Amino acid sequence: MSYALTTHRDDCDTQSTQRSSLRTTPGDLLIEIALFLETRLDLLNFCLSSKYVFENVSSVLYETVILQSVDQCRRTLAMLLRRSDIARHVRELIIRPTPKNNPRFTLLDSAAASAWVRRLASSMSLDALVRFTWDSEELPYYEDMWFALRVGCPQLRYIGTSLGSILPRVNNHIFDFRNLQGFSLLLKSGFYENHIDQFLDEDDPVFKRFWDMLIHKCPNLEEIAILGSSSVPTDLHILAEGRWPKLRKLELGDVCIDWFPRSLSPGEKRPFIAFLDAHPNIDSLSLSRHTIQPIHFASLDISSLGLVTSFSGTHQQLQALPHIHRSVTSVAFRDAVETREVAAPTVTGLLRDLPNLTSLKINFTLHSMYDSGNLLRSLIQSCPKLRHLELTCGHKPSFQLDTFAKTIRGFPKLRTLHLTIVKYPGDETLAEGATRIASSNPRLHTFSLTFIPPVYPVPLPFALPYRPFFGFLPFPSCASGLFEVSCDTHGLPLSLKAVEHSKFVWPWKLGVSTHTWRYVKDLRPAGYLARQKTGLRALGSLLFEKSSAGEEIRMLLFCTFLAVLAACGIVANSGGAKAVASAAAASATREAAGSAVSLVDARDAV
Repeated sequence: MSYALTTHRDDCDTQSTQRSSLRTTPGDLLIEIALFLETRLDLLNFCLSSKYVFENVSSVLYETVILQSVDQCRRTLAMLLRRSDIARHVRELIIRPTPKNNPRFTLLDSAAASAWVRRLASSMSLDALVRFTWDSEELPYYEDMWFALRVGCPQLRYIGTSLGSILPRVNNHIFDFRNLQGFSLLLKSGFYENHIDQFLDEDDPVFKRFWDMLIHKCPNLEEIAILGSSSVPTDLHILAEGRWPKLRKLELGDVCIDWFPRSLSPGEKRPFIAFLDAHPNIDSLSLSRHTIQPIHFASLDISSLGLVTSFSGTHQQLQALPHIHRSVTSVAFRDAVETREVAAPTVTGLLRDLPNLTSLKINFTLHSMYDSGNLLRSLIQSCPKLRHLELTCGHKPSFQLDTFAKTIRGFPKLRTLHLTIVKYPGDETLAEGATRIASSNPRLHTFSLTFIPPVYPVPLPFALPYRPFFGFLPFPSCASGLFEVSCDTHGLPLSLKAVEHSKFVWPWKLGVSTHTWRYVKDLRPAGYLARQKTGLRALGSLLFEKSSAGEEIRMLLFCTFLAVLAACGIVANSGGAKAVASAAAASATREAAGSAVSLVDARDAV
């Protein structure tokens, strides 16, 4: 009893010592510690360790606030309105009132979200806000939200908005911003369906105000992003007329920039080529297949785009810019590489010309289960310095996770991985595959796995897991997991922290079921002292262990079962024999008694 009290007292003293040491730690040092934390969950737990830590580290926790639904907007923005001491740390605010799992847009959601933003901005609490993005299917319901942001946020320099089927009015407050450093326009499906030719009419008053704001009121733009996804692009050729000397980042979605209504004069360059020549400070370039044809890059000055380190586009566009290959460190191919049209060695040969590549995002569309072949080994040979890989192989099954985990050891510097594949028939689950990857590659800090369904037709029996044969059972649509590896001081894997999401589609359009669960898995060897179990748990784990010891214990248990079964049979048989003997003796006794009675009756008769 005294030992237990002493141990409890020692634990309490240790905790109090830790709390006191946190109270005496300088705030700058706590911020540096928070900046080294890799996940927001770890950062949140660190902030909740004490009030003193929260007061010093909340500036890091609330530096970027992303709200994914109307409910989050109500709760979070109301809290920021009450706690101005926290609101003053927000530097980037992203509002998405329409959640991804329920993409139906309603004006009530837009009205509620924009009203809360307007109220918070009017309170002058967001005095440190630098970036604001409205990402919804339509413009904000209350247009004076932009007025409140412009007046109540003196440091606001980057804004972004979405554009759908409802166009802004001429007197919309968004056109009153001046001296912006960044602007992004998100073109939604409603815009492409209803106003795809909107920017062709240069006499339209909304069009005039929009371009007047960008070209004349914001001459020092550093970032421009006009994004959207559509099979038919919209025309934005007037963008090529703008000149922003400080432009560093240019992102263009499915929009047409290089449109030219007449034939070129001798020595004249195409509009978008002249635009790129006029902006030599661009270091991040993102294009789509509709932006410019690769052949037109031939007239680009050799000194243009010399500072580009991040490129996103098609592999044909990158191939047409050989003078930027040595400076590029990050590449993202926006369109899937069709293995039927483009051989994998063609792409890997292009990547081999990028000696400083450290980040790669690539998507392959497989037309056969055997197209993957030596795809992964070719990537390893082409990108030896890769640190971040996002690989997608769709339409058909490609890699087996066991083989994949062993093969990616060839990336000696890989730290993050995002793998999206069609699950190979009979392959391991997400948890088993993640365990293999983490055990074989402990240098990976974080990685994600996603299983997507194949594109039909898939030959039987490979399509069995994806077809609802019984008509009333759900079939898997998508499964994904985010995993974080923890290692010891020697770099050996200790544990795997996981968050898995699965989605099942019910037949007859009854809906979609989602499930999320979290777990932590021990990656240390089974014989490790800390993992050794005792009693029935040890016997149970040994019974199902895939090893020679497990086979022996299963054989011993089976033999024991047979011995017990034989003993039960012997006991049952001996008990039966005794019962038969007793019955025979009883029968003989009854016969003797009957004979005696017969003799007595005969004597009496005489």
